[in-house]
Amino acid sequence: MSQASQPQELQPPESQDSVAAAPEAGTAVSQPAEPRTSSVAALGAIVSGALILQIASTIVNTVVPLKMALEQKAPLLIGLVGSAYSVGFLAGCFVIPAFIRRVGHIRAFGVFAALQAVLTISFALTSLDFWGISRLGMGFAGAGHAICIESWISGQAKAGQRGRLFGFYQILNRLALIGSQIGVGYVSLQSHDVFLLASATFSIALIPVGMTRAKGPESGEVVSVRLNTMWQYAPASVIGCLYVGLMGGALTNIAPAYGILIGLDQAWAILLTAGIQIGALVLQWPLGLLADRVESRKIMLTATVSVVLCSLALGVVLWLSVPHTRFWLFGLFALIGAGAMPIYTVAVAHAYFRLGRERALGLSAQLLFLWATGSAIGPLVAAAFMQTVGPNGLLAYLGLLSAAAAAYLAFRLRRNPPSASPFGERPATAPTIPEVSPSGRSQGAK
Repeated sequence: MSQASQPQELQPPESQDSVAAAPEAGTAVSQPAEPRTSSVAALGAIVSGALILQIASTIVNTVVPLKMALEQKAPLLIGLVGSAYSVGFLAGCFVIPAFIRRVGHIRAFGVFAALQAVLTISFALTSLDFWGISRLGMGFAGAGHAICIESWISGQAKAGQRGRLFGFYQILNRLALIGSQIGVGYVSLQSHDVFLLASATFSIALIPVGMTRAKGPESGEVVSVRLNTMWQYAPASVIGCLYVGLMGGALTNIAPAYGILIGLDQAWAILLTAGIQIGALVLQWPLGLLADRVESRKIMLTATVSVVLCSLALGVVLWLSVPHTRFWLFGLFALIGAGAMPIYTVAVAHAYFRLGRERALGLSAQLLFLWATGSAIGPLVAAAFMQTVGPNGLLAYLGLLSAAAAAYLAFRLRRNPPSASPFGERPATAPTIPEVSPSGRSQGAK
C-alpha cells in the first residue's frame, strides 16, 4: 500500500521539535539542566510501586474466588464477581486518562492506591454476595494504575530502551505475581486477616511514588487507532488480544475455585493458579524474541493448538485418575499458561508490524481495551460451563475457545500468507496518554 492511501488516523502527527523556532544567533539560551538521575529515580519509584501493587492485587485475586468456593457459592456467582473487576477496568479506560492529565501521574497513583486499599477492607466487612461491587471499584482503580504505570514508563524511558525496559518490567511483575500467589498459602484463609494484609500492601505502594523528587511525565496530545482499522489490517492481533482476555479472565478468577471444587486442598489450589503464571513466565521472553523472527500468526497458532492438547490431556488425567494427579494438574496448567498468556505480547508485536509504531500508545490502548473486554466475558462463560456440566466445564471452555482461535488463525494463514507491513515502520512520536472511545476516535484534552 502506498503512503498516499494510508488511513487518515495513521498519519503521524507533526513533531513539535520539527516546528520549534531556532534561537537567534548570539542569543544565550539558558535552560536548567535536569538532574541526570531524575529519569532513573522516576522509573525506580514507579516500578517499585507497581511491583508492590502487583503483590496486593494478586492476594485479592487469589483469595476472593478461594473463599467463595470454600463457602460453596455457585460457580456463576464466582464468575460474576470475577467479571466485575474487568467491567470496572473497561469503564476506567474511558474516563481515567482525562483525570490523570488534570491532576498528574503522582497524585493519580496515590488516589487509586488509596481507593484500592479501602475497597480491599470492604471484603472483610461485607457479605460475599456483595463482593462484586467492591471488585467493580477495584477494576476501575486498576485501570488507573495500569495507565499511570505504562505511560509513566514510556514517558521516562529513552526510545532505544523502551522495549527492553517494558520486557524487564513484565518479568519482574510476573515474579511478584507468582511469589504473592504462593505466599497466600502461608496466611490463614479462614480469617479476614488476609484482606487487612492486602489493604496494607496497597497503602505501602504509595511510599516509593510519594517520596520521589522526580517529576512524572508530561501529558501530551491524545491519539488513537480505530478498531475497524485494526480489524482491517491486523485481525489476528484483535483475535489474539480477545483470546488472552477470555483465557486469562477465566484462569485468574475461576482456576482457584476450580481447584477447590475438584477436591484439592487450599495449598494445592493456590499452587495450581501459580503454575499458570510460572508457565507464562518461562515462555514470556522466548516467545517475544521469536515474534521478531517468525511470522506472528504461526506462533499464535502453535500456542493455541498446544492449549487444546493440554486441555484434552487434563480431561484424560482426571477421567482415568492417574497416579500423582495433583502433579499432572500442576504441570498441564503450567503448559496452558505458557501457551495462552504470552500470546498478548505476540499479538501486540503483530499489530505494531502491520500498523506501524508512530501511534504506539494509541494502538496499545485499543489492544488493552480488547483484552479487558475478553477478560470481562471469560469468567462468566467459563462459570456457565461449570454450572452446566460440573467443575470440569472449565476444561471444556479452555479447549473449545482455543480450538476456535486456532481454526481462525489457520484460516487467515491459508487465505493471506505472511506479508510485509502495509505501512512500514516509521519513527515513533513522543509518548502520550491514550484515551479510548467506543468508536476508537481520539478525544481531545479537556
